[in-house]
Amino acid sequence: MELTANTGTSDTRSWVSLTFDHEISTAEVEDMKRSLGARTALQVPPAVGAGYARARQIGFNKFCCPEVGALMSVLAAAVPTGGRILELGTGVGVGLAWIVHGLRSRTDVEVASIEIDPQKSGLAASARWPDWVTLVVGDAKELVPSLGEFDLIFLDVPRGLKASLFEGVITALRPRGQLLIDDMNPYWGKGKTRLPLDGRDPERLLEDSRVACALLQYASGMILASRLPD
Repeated sequence: MELTANTGTSDTRSWVSLTFDHEISTAEVEDMKRSLGARTALQVPPAVGAGYARARQIGFNKFCCPEVGALMSVLAAAVPTGGRILELGTGVGVGLAWIVHGLRSRTDVEVASIEIDPQKSGLAASARWPDWVTLVVGDAKELVPSLGEFDLIFLDVPRGLKASLFEGVITALRPRGQLLIDDMNPYWGKGKTRLPLDGRDPERLLEDSRVACALLQYASGMILASRLPD
């Protein structure tokens, strides 16, 4: 859960991240908002919380943050009837849980998620997913060309591997399909010294004539792209 707290003036905000070892109710969230003077609160769905718990089991922390996941769920909700969604980098299923949350009870969409690490994929598979979700173990660069076209792709592989997948994912996007790439802030990192991310990776995609792109400078930094019609 992320709380935005008002520190006393109308134009000053403090961001507070809270982690709980149990599920809390909406009423409890509202109580905390009032006690902290917070303006907003983002509460994760139960399936996402279960994903965080799986991550803690193996000390895994490379999953999407709630702001990214919430955006992903909105994009998933907009996928048309008969649409297809692809996630690259299942991890333990946190991002996938956000996608499924956005689709709610729909059964007219296919979702495929690829993870190269069998341990993480196996842990993700231990969760209960709808029948229209398929988990795949393998190298995304090798698999994507054989999977057909998609209406929405979520690229969340390790930062050093993203550039090698740009061509494949753009080709796999249907016209007007959406691509969301996480961890793309060019100066995202820990400590006071922050180095550019993957050289010119953000610029490489932002300048591609086949897509319209926006670099979203919040949370971990994202690129949101839409495939232009031919």
